[in-house]
Order: sequence, then structure tokens, then C-alpha cells
Amino acid sequence: MSNSSLRHRAPRVIFFGMQGRFSPPSLHALLAGGIDVRAVVLPSSSNAGAAIFRHEPFRPVRPLLPVVHSSLHVNVLQLAGEWQLPVWEVNNLSAPETLETLAVYEPDVICVACFSQRIPRAVLSLPRFGCLNVHPSLLPVNRGPVPLFWTFREGADHTGVTIHFMEETLDSGDILAQEVIPVPDGITYTQLETLCATQGGKLLADCVRDLTLGRAQRVPQDEGRSSYHPYPSGEDFVIPAAEWSARHVYNFICGVAEWGEAITLLAGNERFTVQRAISYSHEEKSGGHRGQEEAYYREDDMLWVRCNEGWVSVI
Repeated sequence: MSNSSLRHRAPRVIFFGMQGRFSPPSLHALLAGGIDVRAVVLPSSSNAGAAIFRHEPFRPVRPLLPVVHSSLHVNVLQLAGEWQLPVWEVNNLSAPETLETLAVYEPDVICVACFSQRIPRAVLSLPRFGCLNVHPSLLPVNRGPVPLFWTFREGADHTGVTIHFMEETLDSGDILAQEVIPVPDGITYTQLETLCATQGGKLLADCVRDLTLGRAQRVPQDEGRSSYHPYPSGEDFVIPAAEWSARHVYNFICGVAEWGEAITLLAGNERFTVQRAISYSHEEKSGGHRGQEEAYYREDDMLWVRCNEGWVSVI
């Protein structure tokens, strides 16, 4: 089949996602953009049973209509139900029955937006044009499972979203599109993830059309600029105030507080467990117990901590 034949029909896609915030905007963008999404694949919540099995259809409480509302207020199963898409849960992506099930849909592209299982070569080779992934960083920077955590940990003032081809090596395939996304002061993880997911969905739909029509340009990743981070450990929630600027401390706490992990702030010889950040200032405090040698001081129910540059107030 030539690319010209795709000018007369919509690209066929199998969508891989999860029941979280990041997947729905991409699925919504594909559906709203006229892409022929043939099926949705979710990782199974149980390791028992068949390699792949049909999920019980989601039954909306209102009549089936095309999705015109925001994808931010629905999940993948709701979108699939409204568009009457088959949903499959998978335990083993390499199993022959899984490959046979997916091959029936004759996909031009497999699209992935957050999927917890590593996708094997047999699946990557299944679609005619390859597999595309939505990744919330400016690859090759911050490869790995939760790049936005490391955006906050590194104190970056911007991040971005990347559409790239998937290979067996994680987050390493050629890039099709990228968009820079600012990280404003005080933004939460959910808010930044939503921005990346929304913009990523739009880019993904554009890339599917460009790829299947022969208009896409592939750019290899620069391995000399690459970085990889694993899932964070407890130590990654420890903040060395004397080494970070007040702005960095403030934005890290605002960003990851909703994870529910204990955030520890090191101030002088003391360790404080932090609930939330209130404000920061890069102006030097002066007078009394706020002198040059103090690592911290208390003011009502707030704690002011001296940083490498400036002060941050926390609860």
C-alpha cells in the first residue's frame, strides 16, 4: 500500500495508555483529529490470567456522543466507551495471542502515552509506520519513567514534550516533534503534567498525519546530551538548602508535595519535614535573630530557611 492511499482514509492507530492524567489528552486529540483509533490497550491490573483479554465495556450514563468536552475531566475508559472502542488489558505483550489480537486491527501506527510495560520488538514492528511515544521532556534530556519529577529536582525553568519513535532502548528513538513548556513559579506536578499531556496530544495527532502522508522529518537524538533518571527514592526528596537557591527550593516543594512523600529540608544541622512552601525571597533578611549566621528562624507557624541564595518560608 502506498502513502497516497492514506490520503483517502484516516490513519489506523492502536492506542496504548493508562488510567491516569497523562493518557486521556492524547487519546482525545487523536479521536478529535479524525484519526481512526481501532483499539485501546491498557496494562493489566493483575498478573494472573490470559496474556491479553477484552475489558468489560465502559457504559456511560448518558447517550453516546462524540467527545467534545475536555479530556482533562475523563479517563481512558470513558473516552473509549463514548467512542465505542474495544479495550484490551494485557499481561504479556510478547505472547503469540497478544500479537495475533493486535495484528487484526492492521495498525498504521501504534501511539503510546504513558504505559507501564516495556514494549517488545515484536510489537514495535507490528505497525506499518512504527510506534510513537509522547514523552514529557525535551529528549534526549531526562529519559526515564517520571521526567517531570527531575525537572523540579533540577530546578529547571522550562521543560517540554517530545514525540519520538520507540525503540527497545528506552526513550532513544528518532524525534518527530518537540515543544518547549515553561515551568512558572509555584506550579504543581499535576498542573505541569497536564500542560505536557495537552500539548503532547496535539503534537501526536499532527505527527501521525504527517508520518502517514510522508511529510514527517526524523531527527536522531544526540547521545552526547542524553540523561536518564530512574524512579525517585526517598533521598531524592531531601533538599540541601545551603546548596540550592530559594526559588529552587520553593518550586521543588510546590511541584512534588502532592506526591505524598516526606520532604526533608536540611537547614544547618537540622532536618525539617516540610508540608508545603509558602513563599521565597532573594533579598537578605536583616535584624536580630535574622542575622547573617542564622540557618533558619521561626515566625508564627512558618519556618524561614536560609538557602544558597535567598530565603524560603515553609510549613
